[in-house]
Amino acid sequence: MPQFDATIKHIKDGVKGYTVKAAVSNIEGWEATLEKSDSPGVKTLVKDLENLKKHIQAEKPNGEQIKKLLAKLGKETVTLAGKSEGKNAEKAKALGEALTHMVDAPEGETEDAKAE
Repeated sequence: MPQFDATIKHIKDGVKGYTVKAAVSNIEGWEATLEKSDSPGVKTLVKDLENLKKHIQAEKPNGEQIKKLLAKLGKETVTLAGKSEGKNAEKAKALGEALTHMVDAPEGETEDAKAE
């Protein structure tokens, strides 16, 4: 079962507090879940998740490349959610939107800061 709520919470709390080990574990969980799906676009998502995992584990992570991958994953997730049905479709859309917002938001800005 995908961990939508936990992943969205980590994104909204800010990835700087998210260890590489925890991020890799989360990514691997999503890869395992997505590999069971035959929906169009899932293979691209899995490939991009593998790429993200490589980038965050690099000796010198490239922030701009990671940001581009996160933006791409956000768009792909929203698109995939739009083609899906069921209870997880809305959560997948929320996850994609959270990724997109994280990339678009000024550095250091959180959901709480935006609300003020």
